[in-house]
Amino acid sequence: MSDEENYPRITITLPPDLAAWVKLKKDELDAKDRRMKTSVSAIIADAVADMKARDQANESEKSTPQNNLIRPSTETSGGGYLTPKTARYQKGGRRKYTT
Repeated sequence: MSDEENYPRITITLPPDLAAWVKLKKDELDAKDRRMKTSVSAIIADAVADMKARDQANESEKSTPQNNLIRPSTETSGGGYLTPKTARYQKGGRRKYTT
């Protein structure tokens, strides 16, 4: 079995600017390693795989709640039950009352 039998074949149409970018990328990769020839299909497959990874990363960020942060009570202002109460202790000795 050849590799071509394992992959579905699709035909795409690219706008001229993207087609030029793919051709430029192919020429760059071919110039890096003259022993290997890079196919346009491989470049497009890599671009689609990168797009898929970014899309999955964005989906996982959306599913993680970011607004429900647990904050220490010292950052909470405005009173209420989240504000810590200050303890009041009576000083030792006699209390002086003024009239």
